[in-house]
Amino acid sequence: MLPDDAGHLIDFALRFELDQANDGARERARLIVLDTYGAMLAAASHPIGVIAHRQALRTQALNEASLAGHDQRTGMLEAAFANGILANAVDFDEGSHVATVALPAALAMAEKMSLSGKDFLTAFIVAFEIASRLREALAPALGQRGVWHIGHIGPLAAALCGAHLLGLDAQTARMALGIATAASAGYRRHLGTMTKALHSGHAARAGLEAALLARDGFTADADVFDANDGWLAALTTPQAPKREALRDLLAGPLVLDQPTKIKTMPVCTPIAPAIDAMITCAARHGIAASDIAHLAVDLKSGSLIRDRPIDLDAAPFSGRFLIALAAVRGAVSLDTLNHDTLVDQEIIHLMDRIDDAPGATSIKIALKDGRSFEAPLGPVRRLKARDEIVAKFRACAAPRWTEARIATFVDKALAIETLADINQLWSR
Repeated sequence: MLPDDAGHLIDFALRFELDQANDGARERARLIVLDTYGAMLAAASHPIGVIAHRQALRTQALNEASLAGHDQRTGMLEAAFANGILANAVDFDEGSHVATVALPAALAMAEKMSLSGKDFLTAFIVAFEIASRLREALAPALGQRGVWHIGHIGPLAAALCGAHLLGLDAQTARMALGIATAASAGYRRHLGTMTKALHSGHAARAGLEAALLARDGFTADADVFDANDGWLAALTTPQAPKREALRDLLAGPLVLDQPTKIKTMPVCTPIAPAIDAMITCAARHGIAASDIAHLAVDLKSGSLIRDRPIDLDAAPFSGRFLIALAAVRGAVSLDTLNHDTLVDQEIIHLMDRIDDAPGATSIKIALKDGRSFEAPLGPVRRLKARDEIVAKFRACAAPRWTEARIATFVDKALAIETLADINQLWSR
């Protein structure tokens, strides 16, 4: 007899209620929603955002759901698709990336159905928790095989988010989960390209579509998640956790009970400690980039695979560029990651003087005058305080929204359960 881990997922998705999350978990959920929407707004003017917006307007006449950074509305599936792309486009979303599927999926369907803010936040937590637990169980082993976890787990989380919002019964939700496995795909080789963010948009749209198909009677194999020739078996390796470990995760406390992984800078996370060390060391010792003869640091090339970035999609995935940018500009931010710095000759020349030192726990800087400095790499810094996260959102939203609109949105987002209709989030 097959195990029924799918049943545990489905039971959680259909039975979860907001009061099962404590005050801290609900606060973290609201802050992740705010932070992820900020990442969407930050990406709206980028080439990837322009393309996603253009694609989404193909069904503008449906007027079902909103598009981040724009006043137009479009079809629910197209909104989930475009907003999912924007959420992951500038790599400023929370570190696990699962919110880039959970938010677009929950928001688009809740808007279409004119559900309350409480209903929306409940569905968001359902998708976030399911994706987080699958990621924790599977992502390390998947990454070693070149698999991008969001493309595989995202459609399943979005499908069960849709099943929750549609009020599907357990058998129909099982069909939705099975249908979603047909959309499961993702590859790390796309990191540093537009298609990396496409994984999130595709997952959000495909998952919601799976829930709608199941509601209308579309079928899938009921055991595809658990079968020996099914989804979990295909993604599991001898090095991956056993089914029991996955089951323990599903039965455990909420992931949202733990601190958030909200980023301080729009880069691929593993390089962030080296950037901090570069900026701190240069400031402390008065080091100018022109003084540097060469420096050595672990460039984390397993994840940061774009050595010489040619566009803003690749830049957050080039350790060499980001360290040089930090040395020259003294900051790595939305303001300094731009087309000008991509072609800045001082940055480009410094990149030639940076050596990769895999496994190094410090950054070593040798100056032209013979002096040398070394700075240890600390842990990845995360934003945790509400004020910090709100400030980050303001910075992301400022290029597209007025200060008054930002303030109104922040107030509503931080009290989102009180909205009778989630569409009130957009009233000014």
